[in-house]
Amino acid sequence: MIESSRLSSPSRSLWRHQRDRLATGLIAAGGIGVVLAVMAIGAFLAFEVLPALVGGGLDVGRLRDSLTPMAWGTLKAALWAMVFAIPLALGAAMHSALFMSQRLRSRMKPTLEMMEALPGVVVGFIAGLVLAPWIERHLAGALALLFLLPSGVLLAAAGWRRLPVSARRHMSLSRAGLWLMPWLALLAYASFALAPMVEERLFGGDLRFWLDAELGLDYATRNALIVGLAMGFAIMPSVYALAEDALSGVPSRLGEGAHALGATRWQTLWRVVLPAAAPGIFAAVMIGAGRAVGETMIVLMASGNTALMSLNPFEGMRTMAAGIAVEMPEAVPGSEEYLLLMLAALLLFAFTFLVNTLAEVVRSRLRRRYRWLGGVP
Repeated sequence: MIESSRLSSPSRSLWRHQRDRLATGLIAAGGIGVVLAVMAIGAFLAFEVLPALVGGGLDVGRLRDSLTPMAWGTLKAALWAMVFAIPLALGAAMHSALFMSQRLRSRMKPTLEMMEALPGVVVGFIAGLVLAPWIERHLAGALALLFLLPSGVLLAAAGWRRLPVSARRHMSLSRAGLWLMPWLALLAYASFALAPMVEERLFGGDLRFWLDAELGLDYATRNALIVGLAMGFAIMPSVYALAEDALSGVPSRLGEGAHALGATRWQTLWRVVLPAAAPGIFAAVMIGAGRAVGETMIVLMASGNTALMSLNPFEGMRTMAAGIAVEMPEAVPGSEEYLLLMLAALLLFAFTFLVNTLAEVVRSRLRRRYRWLGGVP
C-alpha cells in the first residue's frame, strides 16, 4: 500500500501541474481576448469613419455644429457628477478605513458596495421623474441644503473638539456616522422649513424668476444639477470601494510611527496615509471619471437631452453617449448622420481609452515612487 501511494504521488503531482498550467493558459487567453476585442472595436470605428473624414465625405461645418455641443455636454455632465461623487466617496473611504470600528465597517462597507449593482436606468428614471420635479418645487430648500450640509459637518467637527473628554468617549469618531445623522436631519428640516421665508424676503418669493432676471440663469426641470446628483450617486460606490481598499492597504506601522512621533490623526491622514495610498486613490477617481463620461441612461433621462453649450448648471445638455443611443437606431448606414454618430463613438472611445491609459501610467509611477514603503496598494 505504501509503495502504491508513493508511485501514485508523482502522477498526482504531474496532473496538478498540468491542471495549473491549463488554468493559467485559459486565464491568459481570456485576458488577451478582451484586449483584442477592445482593439477591434476601436479599429472598426476608425475604419468606418476615417476614410469619409479624410476623403471629404463629412461636412466640416455640420461636424463642428453637431459634435461640439455633445462634447461639451459630456464634459459638463462628468464634471458635475465628479463634484458630487468625489468628496462623498473619498470622505466615506477615509472614515471607513481609518476611523470606523471594525465591526461597523464590516457591515457598512458591503452595504455601500451593493449600491453599485443598482442599474443606471433605474437611477435615471428616479432622477428624471421624481427628483427633478421635486427639486423644481423646492429649489430654494434644495440649494440651501447643498450649502448647509458641508457647513454643518464642519460645525459639528469644531463642536466635537470643544467637548470634554468624557463626552468624546461617548461620541467617538468610530461612530461619527451614527451620531451625525440626527444633526444632519435637523439641518435638512431647517433648510426646507426656512426656505420659503428666505425666498420671500431675499428673492421676492420666486427664486427661479430672480435667477433669470438678475443673473440670466434659465432653469430647466432636467438640468446638469440633477444629472450630477444622479450620476454622482451611481459612480460613488465604485470610487468608494477602490479608495477604501487603497487606504486599508497602507501598512499600519506608518500610522503608528507618525502617532509615536506626536502627529495627530489629521496630520497622519494627510501627510502619511494619503500619500502612501495615492496610486489607488488616483485610479479610483479616474475609473469614476471614465464611467461618468460613458454613462448613457442617466444622462438621457435626467438631462432633457438638449444640445446647449453653457456653464449654467440649471440648464440641460446632450452628451455623446446619449446622442448615439437616441439617433443611432434611425440613422441609415453609410449616411452622413450615421458617420457623424460613428465619429462621436470613436471620440468617446478614444477619450475613455486615453483617460484609463493615463490613470495606469500615473498609477505605475506613483507605485514605483512609494515602493519603498512596502505593502502600498
